[in-house]
Amino acid sequence: MTTHPDDSSVPARLFDLIQAPLRWQLVAVGLEFALFDRLATPATAADLAADLALDAGRLGFVLDALAAMELLVKAEDRYRLADEASPYLRTDGLRSLRDLLTTLPRLRHGDVAALLRGETVDAPLDMTAPDFWDRSAFSLRAFHRGMGAAAMMAVLEGLPEWPCAQRFLDVGAGSETLSLMVAERRPDMTATVVDLPPMASRIAGRLDTAGPAGRRVAVIAGDFNDTQWGGGYDVIWASLTLYYARDLVALLAKARQALAPGGVFVSLHEGLTAERTQPETHVVGRLAAALRGQGRSFDQGAIAAALSAAGFARVDSRDVATAFGPFRLDCGRG
Repeated sequence: MTTHPDDSSVPARLFDLIQAPLRWQLVAVGLEFALFDRLATPATAADLAADLALDAGRLGFVLDALAAMELLVKAEDRYRLADEASPYLRTDGLRSLRDLLTTLPRLRHGDVAALLRGETVDAPLDMTAPDFWDRSAFSLRAFHRGMGAAAMMAVLEGLPEWPCAQRFLDVGAGSETLSLMVAERRPDMTATVVDLPPMASRIAGRLDTAGPAGRRVAVIAGDFNDTQWGGGYDVIWASLTLYYARDLVALLAKARQALAPGGVFVSLHEGLTAERTQPETHVVGRLAAALRGQGRSFDQGAIAAALSAAGFARVDSRDVATAFGPFRLDCGRG
C-alpha cells in the first residue's frame, strides 16, 4: 500500500494565517485604548466602556478575544491583565514592549502586492528630524528591555572570557540597556557604547539618571566605521548592527586591533540558510524591508568568513535560540 506523508499541518497553518491578522489587531486595539493599563485591576466590560465611551457589548467581544489569546483573564465577568503578560504590555512594565509594538509594525508590515509591483514609494526617512531618533530610541530600548538584553546577557555570561573580563564595548548599541545591565551585574567592569551622535546623546541622557552603574558606562558618539574606539577591550559585542559596515572585513580588523590580549569579538546576527529561505522568522519578517530595497540579512557563514579574513586566528560559531528568532553566534579570537 502506498503511503503519503501527513499534510494536515499545511491546512492547519494556512487556516491559522487567517486568524493571525486578527490577533495583531486585537493587541493593537488593546494598546490604542490602553486596555492593558486599565486592566491592571479587574473591571467589567461595562466599567471600561463607560470610561472609554464605547459600546459595552462590542467591547466585551474584544475582551473575550484577548482572554482567548491568554493576554487577559476573565472571571465572573470581570477582566484583568494576565500576570505573564503584565511586564510586557503595561506602559510601566519592567519589560514593557509597548514602544516596540507600536513602531516595529510600521517597518515590518506593508502591502506586499503593491511593493511587488513597485507601486508604493515610501517617503524617505528624515534622519535629521529629532522625532525619527526619538522613535528609534524608544523602539530599540523597548526591544532590549523587553527581551533582547536578557538573551544577549546570557550569551555574554556563557563566554569563557567573561568571568575575568574588565572592559566591554558595544558597537552600534542602539540603547544603553545592555551595557547598563553589564555594569549593574559586574561592578568590577566598565562598559563603553559607540553609536551615531543623535542616538549617542539619547543614550547618554538615560545614563545620567541611571545611578552608579550609569557612571561606569562611557559613550562614544560617531559612525563606528570612522570613529576611534580606543583599545584594551576584553569583550567587543556587535548585534544586529554589522549591516552598516561599509567594509565588513576592515571593520572587524579594527575590532581585532581594539581587543586586549586574550580578548574576544562577539557577533550575534541572523544567518540565512537553504538559499536564503530560512529561518522563516527573518525571511518573512524582513520581507517588506527587502521589497523596499533595504534587505540586509547575512547568509550563515558570512560573518565567520569575514572574521577569518580580518585576521582572527580562531573563529567559533553556533546557533542561539531567542524569543525573537534563531540567531548565529560568531566569536573571533586571537
